[in-house]
Amino acid sequence: MPESDTTTLKTQYEARVAADLHQNTAEQERIQAEIEALQAQLASLEQDHELLVGMRSALGGETAEPQTVPAARRTVKKPGSATAKTTRTPSAKKTATRKAAANKTPATGLAQKGPTLTDFVHQHLSGQTEPRTAAEIAKALAEAHPERNINDNLVRTTTERLVARSKVVRAKQGATVFYTAAKSAEDSAVLKPAEATA
Repeated sequence: MPESDTTTLKTQYEARVAADLHQNTAEQERIQAEIEALQAQLASLEQDHELLVGMRSALGGETAEPQTVPAARRTVKKPGSATAKTTRTPSAKKTATRKAAANKTPATGLAQKGPTLTDFVHQHLSGQTEPRTAAEIAKALAEAHPERNINDNLVRTTTERLVARSKVVRAKQGATVFYTAAKSAEDSAVLKPAEATA
């Protein structure tokens, strides 16, 4: 085989490997973003679960069943935390610590936990006079709480959850979505139909 053909073949392989490597890296980033969004949803569901367990316990209901549910979720989360990058380790440790505290004291664990991202987002929006985008909220919260892992996707998911609970109102202007804190249940009920007609 002539040397020029070998060089051309080598160049083609190098280009192919570079393209595959770029595609692989892009796919990893996409999946990592999905994992972060799913982890945010899971964290919110866990918070809701703990709240419901506490409420049921306060009402004198059973407490044995909820303890088995976090164990099942814990096995689902371990593979994600094991394959996560080194920068993800602190948040995985925080989640494991929160779960351990919740399993020990399901009814009182809520009082011992610090504010959640949901609390931070709602407090931030309640203190604003103008609507804010998820990126603006994330930037403000990241500056106010540098010890927490806060990003746009996480804030967007959390804010949408607050919209579903009628604690935050969503307004869309073009391609941009703005959020404001609902003043009361009546205000949010009035604002939603107005938003639908806009």
